[in-house]
Amino acid sequence: MAARKREVRFEPAVAVLGALRAAVAGDDPADDLSVTGVEYRGADFAEVHVYGLSAEGCLFDSVRFPSTLRQATITESALRVCDLANVQADDSSMFETEIAHGRLTGLSWTAGVLRDVLIDSTRADMASFAESRLRTVVFRDCDLRQADFQRTEFRNVRFERCNLTGARFSDSRPQQNLRFEDCDLTGVYGLTALRGATIQGGDLESLAATLARELGITVELPTAGEY
Repeated sequence: MAARKREVRFEPAVAVLGALRAAVAGDDPADDLSVTGVEYRGADFAEVHVYGLSAEGCLFDSVRFPSTLRQATITESALRVCDLANVQADDSSMFETEIAHGRLTGLSWTAGVLRDVLIDSTRADMASFAESRLRTVVFRDCDLRQADFQRTEFRNVRFERCNLTGARFSDSRPQQNLRFEDCDLTGVYGLTALRGATIQGGDLESLAATLARELGITVELPTAGEY
């Protein structure tokens, strides 16, 4: 009898925030600014374009992020009810951070890094993580319709109860422990690139139809009266 594949469970090492101080004018996002232990609440930076921002141990609560946030580094922080819709955050990195109840629709996080990151109950439809490296990352109860994971590297990544309808995984690179649990994978592109991944639950009939399409197989159902 073949040995059963051992299920590997993991959780991101999300940091616990320490003492924080309220943000002041000098803490507003700017090129190459570094901030530590700052609490931002209800701020709107949508008109700002920033390169090289570094934030460590910060809380962002109900914040609209800069529309350009390239080459940023966010470490040991929390983003709660934040709006990153259509933000251009290419070549950026995020470590030991939680994103909860946010809006990442159309976010571009291409060629970046996510490590020890939890993204929970967040809308991220049409977001792009293409060509990024994801390590110990969990997407939980997220809307990821038409999200782009093309050429993305996955290591210890789990999708839980996510809507991945129409998401793109072409040329993705699963390295270790990529799991999909109770997810909607209807119409996913690049499914055959997920070799080695584990899929548990969800609509397996739709998954089979998607896989048949990827392999160029036409499935014809019998008409009434045929055996």
